[in-house]
Amino acid sequence: MTGRDLDEAAVGSIAIVDSTTAVAPDPFRQADGAEGAERDRLLDEDTIRNAVTSADLNSLEDGPLNWANQSTGSSGVITEIAQRKVAGQTCRSFTATRNAYDGVTVYQGELCLDRRTGWWTRLLEPLGFGNDA
Repeated sequence: MTGRDLDEAAVGSIAIVDSTTAVAPDPFRQADGAEGAERDRLLDEDTIRNAVTSADLNSLEDGPLNWANQSTGSSGVITEIAQRKVAGQTCRSFTATRNAYDGVTVYQGELCLDRRTGWWTRLLEPLGFGNDA
């Protein structure tokens, strides 16, 4: 078979086994409930870590470092970035805010650079929410 005969044979051989179609969820839609909030918080914490570890400390004298996560809609500022040596590793401590749909959270963190594995999180914890911090 060639040409039109092949097309007609291919169309004629399609069979629907299951009438329910599985559709992948929209990856850009916020997940509902606690699971979605936890996922968004973790994504935002990754964004904060990336901003701190890639920051040029010499240019931060002009003010705080802004960050934003397009996938979650969250944003905030990172302040008080300080670099020091801890047990032979370069570490950066910082304070950050996270402005999200579930409120404002203030974080305290410290990231350290291991020569073999890269940056790792020594501390990243919420200090409080909004006026509680």
